[in-house]
Amino acid sequence: MVDVLSVLDYPLPEAARRVSGQALVPSVEELSVRLRRIAESEPGLARVRQIGTSRKGRALEVLSVGSGHRSVLVVGGPHPNEPVGYATINVLAHLVTAHADLRDGVAWHFLPCVDPDAAALNAGWTSGPLDLLTQHRHFYRPAMAEQPEWTFPVPWRDGLHRFGLPENQALMDLVDELRPAVALSLHNAEFGDPFFVLSDAVPGLAERLADVSARHGLPVAEAAPSDVVGWPVLGPGVYRMPPVEELVIRDHAREAPAYGAHLAHYAARYGTVTVLPEVPRWRTGTRFDDAAPIELAGLAKALTGEAGEVRRLMEQAALPDEQFARAARDTMAVSAAVARAWRRRATDPAPVAGAELAEAHCMRVMMTLRSAGMALRAADGAPADPPVLAARGRLEELLAERTRRCTEQLRPTPIALERLVAVQADAALAAVSLTR
Repeated sequence: MVDVLSVLDYPLPEAARRVSGQALVPSVEELSVRLRRIAESEPGLARVRQIGTSRKGRALEVLSVGSGHRSVLVVGGPHPNEPVGYATINVLAHLVTAHADLRDGVAWHFLPCVDPDAAALNAGWTSGPLDLLTQHRHFYRPAMAEQPEWTFPVPWRDGLHRFGLPENQALMDLVDELRPAVALSLHNAEFGDPFFVLSDAVPGLAERLADVSARHGLPVAEAAPSDVVGWPVLGPGVYRMPPVEELVIRDHAREAPAYGAHLAHYAARYGTVTVLPEVPRWRTGTRFDDAAPIELAGLAKALTGEAGEVRRLMEQAALPDEQFARAARDTMAVSAAVARAWRRRATDPAPVAGAELAEAHCMRVMMTLRSAGMALRAADGAPADPPVLAARGRLEELLAERTRRCTEQLRPTPIALERLVAVQADAALAAVSLTR
């Protein structure tokens, strides 16, 4: 394996050149077609096979390229509202097929989407031009206990709790089969700066990942994103996944845990180095200066109030406990946890850095848009009686108001898909080259 600088150093096959500054993310179905075409055009090198079936009967297929002794697993769509990985898999799969040095001792395995059912519920926006209102009007992110990436078996009470998701079982079986040296789970956020999560500290990898982002004009996050606050820091913008015992909610009064172990925890039994490259789709144009801690207390109050209004509307409409409602409530639970963290931080007299304040503003926007959008989708599916119609109308207003406020306060501008794909793909190559 050569010490790869960047995927941009390699000629990109014609079939993958649709990724450009104006390109759209391929749908899961389109990506699957492209991967099958690779296997059809290179029958001695690549093959597609089905590894399982989703809850609604959609096939889970994997493209394998090469036959080296080290396996690399690349997972797209770990969250169905994060589609950048579909474009990255399209580029990487074509690239490793076309260039033998990228397969030197390595077999690549691409799972286009781990949750195709949920991806289909985002199809109204994921493959179109970026638009915040359209995105959140058609948004869906399952509750944690329904996410295949976060539902690996976890110790619970006196036994082992299994979540029973067929998508997770298929992914688990694939990891057991491949015993990958490296696993990539391709994530993206709405706002912020790139950051990376690793399962292990690998010499030189944290520095390489920070360099990857900077090389493509996207410096890593200065402040720890809300997802990783308190996690061990391996380098600028690079964090280590804590043990599952430190993450899973241990409220044994519950009938079941709210979520389980992550792919990184499960694959660790095989010595797998798991990498999660997280990239943002929008850059915010507003600059935030250092501020007094009271600013975070104000944001916590605002977020709590915004989530509370959505919750009241859902209760007044008596929305049924279906997937959109469960997901909205799950998002509001996350909002409550974030608000508690901000209130704790506000008791610290140290000034809040501008980067930390910017992260908080972005998190508030993301949580409020998501909860309103998914509650609205829950109302769409409910019987059209007066309470539901009233809630639906108010939720439509809330979503439009919050989108407008986000645009005015954060001044978001889309980041070219080509740059996001380059960061994720270069992260994959860096991980493979440094974990020989």
